Amino acid sequence: MRAIALWLALFATAAVTPASAQGIDRLQGYWIDSHGEVILEFRACGRELCGRVAWLQKPRGPDLGPLRDFRNSDQRLQKRFVCGLTVVTGFKKQPDGTWADGNVYVPDHGMNFSGYAEVLSPTKVKVTGYVLLPMLGSSEVWTRMPRKPPTCEEQAKMIAEGRWSTDTSLWPPAPPPVASR
Repeated sequence: MRAIALWLALFATAAVTPASAQGIDRLQGYWIDSHGEVILEFRACGRELCGRVAWLQKPRGPDLGPLRDFRNSDQRLQKRFVCGLTVVTGFKKQPDGTWADGNVYVPDHGMNFSGYAEVLSPTKVKVTGYVLLPMLGSSEVWTRMPRKPPTCEEQAKMIAEGRWSTDTSLWPPAPPPVASR
């Protein structure tokens, strides 16, 4: 879960041009943290970048049910499921090519962080999260997933049936690619 904290904090920091012109398409898709603990799905949200928790290595909470946002300081939000939760909002592309100015919510800590991201290659992105000053933050490199992970619902079903594994070869088959016109 510390990985989700870092990722969220890092992507919290992106011109008022269409999303495709901003390069959001370079970040759209599924990204896994360096510890293999969380996969976030990034997509365009208007002219900005946002992300949601798409998969968790440890999807169960202390009660052995689906992990909930139990560390949130707002009691009304503590029953939300973490899997599927939008945790990255408002990132905008900066003139230097990084993504910044957004918010990252980290369920592990029940806190919001600032951060920024730098695309290193088509399959690697360096994220840096911080509170107050970027120089006091920490960085990690995330990797693009070659395929879509099981949905939160598929993951819950696999757990209930005793078939849950972090071994990606055991995941449900990836859907066929959509033909472009």
